[in-house]
Formats: sequence, C-alpha cells, structure tokens
Amino acid sequence: MGLQEVGLEAVIPLRHEVLRPGLPVETCYFEGDDAETTRHFAWVEGGRVVSIATVMEVGRDFDGQTVPYQLRGMATDPTSTGQGIGSSFLQALHEAVNESWWCNAREVAVRFYERNGLVVVGEPFEIPEIGTHYVMRTQKTAGS
Repeated sequence: MGLQEVGLEAVIPLRHEVLRPGLPVETCYFEGDDAETTRHFAWVEGGRVVSIATVMEVGRDFDGQTVPYQLRGMATDPTSTGQGIGSSFLQALHEAVNESWWCNAREVAVRFYERNGLVVVGEPFEIPEIGTHYVMRTQKTAGS
C-alpha cells in the first residue's frame, strides 16, 4: 500500500481515463516516457492503482534557478477523489524525488497543488484539446 515505482504501462489506464478521456489512448504516451531518467509512480491501495504520476528530468529556469524535474500526468481515480489520496501521494512523491520540480497544472487542479505547497508562475496557457493550464513549481526545502 502507498507509493510504488512502476512501469509505464501501469500509469496509462488512469492517464487515459482522467487526463485524455475521449481521445485515443496513443495521446497518453508522452515524449520522454521511455527515457532512462524518467520514473513512473503509483499510489496503490488494496492492490489497485488509485493515483499516478511521472517524473521526468526536464530542467526549467525560474528566475535564475534551475528546477531539475517535471511532474507529468498526475491523476487520481475519480472514485477515490476527496479522500486525501492525491495529497498523500504527492507528498510521498516529493520525498521520493527529493528535489525541486515543476508541472503544467490543469486549471481545475491549481488549488490542489497550492494546498500542497506549489505556487503559480506566470499566466495561464492553453493546451489544444486538453484545456487551460498554469506552470507551477515547488522546491526542496530544509526539513521537507
């Protein structure tokens, strides 16, 4: 139970259901998914994957500071939302990565990420067929 590092195919079903509904499953495969430095994670409860995310080594500069990792494709099973699973998963993931990271957050997820210590950077932008997103970031701090 809890955080597990998994293979790519373990994250595809939730990516498709939550992040790409109605689109071909091929849209659930991201550039860099198969990179040697990419790590896929799942939160497992009762033998079932209930939340997923991928961490890629994609550095981005924020005011002269390079944030080395990008969080991509985070999703929680709709039947498990509102139970604190996403927050528990995100906090465990942050500990496992043990570095600063950034993400492109869907508009509907911004408050979730803010509650978990991320901040919005810049203006919203559109991803065609997916919707409005915001760049968000967090950083490794002493004691986290």
